[in-house]
Amino acid sequence: MRVLLMLAACLSLVVLEGSALLSGEERSIRKCLNNYGGLNAANAERLDRYTQWSESYEEVPCFTQCYLREMFDFYHEEAGFDAIRIKKHFGEAVYEACSERLKLGDLRQSSCEHAYAGFHCIVSLENDPFILIENMQNATRAAKSAMKECLQQVDQVEWNRISDYARFPVTEPIPCFTRCFISRLELFDERTHRWRVPAMRRALGVPALGAHVAGCAQRRGRNPCATMYQQFTCFVLAV
Repeated sequence: MRVLLMLAACLSLVVLEGSALLSGEERSIRKCLNNYGGLNAANAERLDRYTQWSESYEEVPCFTQCYLREMFDFYHEEAGFDAIRIKKHFGEAVYEACSERLKLGDLRQSSCEHAYAGFHCIVSLENDPFILIENMQNATRAAKSAMKECLQQVDQVEWNRISDYARFPVTEPIPCFTRCFISRLELFDERTHRWRVPAMRRALGVPALGAHVAGCAQRRGRNPCATMYQQFTCFVLAV
């Protein structure tokens, strides 16, 4: 899931073009910025940097509380964040990572401060590569651990490419990442060059039962890593 507030960069085009047609979210953002100059280019730029704002200082006072009140059903001024709905929207891993900031407790903290502290934590983590792996619903604990271990072996500058896998590009986003976790899970027999499909289905939930996968093992890439990525992608997408 992309950070919801990151659409602000696109909204700057709405300001420049003077569009009269506003989506529900655009209208809500305009309303929440009404006392701070409205949705102008400067405020759009501020919102585009939302995840970079200080953890303890909201650059547009009470914007987050207003935005959550207008757009969602998981925050209430008196009750705070709804744990069940937060987990549904953002996943168990994000909730656990931000749990201390999501809980009510500090009486000195205003509802605006609490809303900002909690939501800023959420949107700062939702695209974290390890959180994305943790939120994979069909992967076993062993599979997630293997992926995390393989990710730690590559240069950190490549970590943010983990989200690119969801688009199934022709070229693997992180070279040899797939081969690494497949090897750790022993889902491919290097001696016979055969996939252990039942084991793959148990560990990763793919391919789907009844999917047509006969041609997947015939796919070839420029090197062993590319070949394994191409074949595994075929298993994932097979219907």
